[in-house]
Amino acid sequence: MKTLPIPTTALRTRRKSARVHAALAASFVLAALAGCSGSNKPSADSQVAAQVNQGEISVHQVHHVLQGQPRLLAEQPELAARKVLDSLVEQELAAQAARADGLANDPAVVQALQVAQREVLARAYQDRLATQAIGPTSDDVDLYYETNPALFSQRRLYTLQEFAVQATPAQADAVGDLARQAKGATELAEALRNAGRSFQTRQYVQAAEDMPLGLLAQMAKLTVGQSLAVAQAGGARVFTLLHAQAAPVDRRLATDAIVAHLRTERRRERVVQGMKTLRQAARVEYQGSFAHAAMAASAPVAN
Repeated sequence: MKTLPIPTTALRTRRKSARVHAALAASFVLAALAGCSGSNKPSADSQVAAQVNQGEISVHQVHHVLQGQPRLLAEQPELAARKVLDSLVEQELAAQAARADGLANDPAVVQALQVAQREVLARAYQDRLATQAIGPTSDDVDLYYETNPALFSQRRLYTLQEFAVQATPAQADAVGDLARQAKGATELAEALRNAGRSFQTRQYVQAAEDMPLGLLAQMAKLTVGQSLAVAQAGGARVFTLLHAQAAPVDRRLATDAIVAHLRTERRRERVVQGMKTLRQAARVEYQGSFAHAAMAASAPVAN
């Protein structure tokens, strides 16, 4: 899992400009769609984008899909709207044909519709829970900034030599010992060869915010030449620090990114807590083989 990004002022400006452009483009395109619809109402009041036999596709339906394609909408608004509308027309034609063929009563279709409805309702409820989260205060931003110096005041750009080592779990422990003892990437590579470990290596530069927080906390403690081993499936991954360039980010520049990160975390936590409350208040009884699996999962682990 990656940590929050640290946008520069220019990047924030570009993103804001893109959002504004996309919003304006959407407004103009949707107005055009409404004006070109087959409705008998005046174009200013029309909410129909296309009439398909006895059915219709609304401007709101087009807008809903367009929201999921902000980049294309910002760059090519007319093309994006036309592609979305054509896709919805095809869907409507297929849906009409399905109903005409009696597929709406097919057991598999009925089950799929029920699943889709449950997913939409659940998502809507969780989205409403998320909106109840309280946004971060200035003090919250200050605290996050101060407690994560590796991301901000002591942020660095790391030049790393990475070794992807093939090893069994037992051999991975030995790889970790070699990594701690080696003084530099060359010495580590030689030690791995002498130990008969197969590996691939590469060199790259990575910013602090592009690392998982757990890895960053360990990486920030390394000095040039030291290595850090991380166990993974099929072996271990070893990072040797070749160079570290200071690249601090001040509180003012980091504010927007911190606020976005904290808001996202609080929304997630609000949903988790809300679902936990529902679960505790609910009566859930597993049946058949699922009952045995549930009992096994809840059984205490013996010491």
